[in-house]
Amino acid sequence: MKKGLRLWALLSIIFVSTLLITNTILYGVILYQDAKTVQKREEKLLLDLGKQLALEPEIQQTLLANNYSENTEQYTLAVTRIHQLDFIVLMDMQGIRLTHPDKTKIGKSFEGGDEKKALHGESHVSISDGSLGRSLRGFVPVHAQGKQIGVVALGITLDSLSKLVTNSRQQYTLALLISIGVGLLVASIAAYYLKKQLLNLEPKEISRLLTERNVMLDETKDIVVVIDSDETINLANIAAIDMYHRLSGNTDSLTGQKIDQLLLDKKQVDFTRSVQQLYRQNGQDYLFSSAPILVHQKQIGSILFLRNATESLFVTDQLVNTTAYASALQSQSHEFMNKLHIIYGLVDLENYNELKIYLNDILQPEKEFSHRLAVLVKNPIIAGFFIGEREKFAERKTQLFIEISPELPNTTDQNQTTNLINVYRYIHHTLLQRYLPDEVTMKIEYFDQRLKTRYHFQLNEAEAENLELAFAENYFTQLVADCNGTFQLTINESILMDLETDYKEN
Repeated sequence: MKKGLRLWALLSIIFVSTLLITNTILYGVILYQDAKTVQKREEKLLLDLGKQLALEPEIQQTLLANNYSENTEQYTLAVTRIHQLDFIVLMDMQGIRLTHPDKTKIGKSFEGGDEKKALHGESHVSISDGSLGRSLRGFVPVHAQGKQIGVVALGITLDSLSKLVTNSRQQYTLALLISIGVGLLVASIAAYYLKKQLLNLEPKEISRLLTERNVMLDETKDIVVVIDSDETINLANIAAIDMYHRLSGNTDSLTGQKIDQLLLDKKQVDFTRSVQQLYRQNGQDYLFSSAPILVHQKQIGSILFLRNATESLFVTDQLVNTTAYASALQSQSHEFMNKLHIIYGLVDLENYNELKIYLNDILQPEKEFSHRLAVLVKNPIIAGFFIGEREKFAERKTQLFIEISPELPNTTDQNQTTNLINVYRYIHHTLLQRYLPDEVTMKIEYFDQRLKTRYHFQLNEAEAENLELAFAENYFTQLVADCNGTFQLTINESILMDLETDYKEN
């Protein structure tokens, strides 16, 4: 897969670009507003200062005399320096200058043409070209003795005004640089944090993992759901959705539903145990397992698996039988060879009577069991099951003695037979997983449409404790309940297991 821009670099670029764009726009707006503010401040200064000068007696005397005054000229120059202006000019009612920073301009007409409003008694501010260049100028009429006697013109060139704006911008530029630096640091920290939250995965890796996960979940035959800490389903595969639709009879989305909508009797299983548990629902057996979902060592939910137990138990049973069969072959081959040697020796000695007795001893147990089973068990399915189970125990070097009293009648209720065999299979499977004694007795009594089965054998203390846990499983309890039965385990010097179930004959 072609590598693109790494996530950390991409996030950093996005954050930094956004920061620069917003700061640039903000900086531009601030500079524009600052220029306007400086100009407004200078305009106000010009008018306020002009009004103050218009009240000065010396200014008024010069305009009344309509003559140049050296003292007035020096006074206006001093005020110009104090307020950082470029000029203060006094003009008479004909627009003739009486003072000017450039003495050669004194006695000449004021330039620009924007003084006419002031000559008519109106104070105002304007921008126009004059002898000092383009400037911002304020005009204030001067009154004395009940009439207007002249105008005070004050101004600052646009070059000087630009310098003021530039000086004002310096503090904003420093603030901008500081904010950009802080923003870069914050952007880097945020990008690093988001990268860690995404488990250091790149965008393409996340996309690929998401696609692979969806395909894996949708193609598996097992039911897979993800729930949060409130047991709400956040994710479900196709198998889980199909099961939900069959149960509910509608086509609603499974996402957002409670797990109770899928597992109708969730008390059968323990979500906190990360082991396979047997679960029964609507007559179907499932293998249930769960695993916690941890994020930064904190559990945020669980993933649940539900597998059809019929196929799984069949495969497991086949594997166990195959392993046991291989072990039995190894041990039985030696026993078979020993028997052949004995037979060969008896034949070689021509001791045929002893040979007959020996052969009867070998064949009699199987003959006797098969004969008794054919007579006492009228249900062929159960009879075949007992034969197979006896062989399983024999492969483990344990003799399963099955005593039946009286005969077990046949039944046409297939579900009753299946449920009974399921209970027997679970018990035998549980026993075969442990170290068994040489003999296990299974005594079956039939009376009044009920079947009572008692197991009797010896077992060490550790195995006995594990046995209690196995028969306390909800799945086994449900199997017994399906047979309308009861089960009791008694542990003393030996193990007694009493099972009583319904068994209604034809």
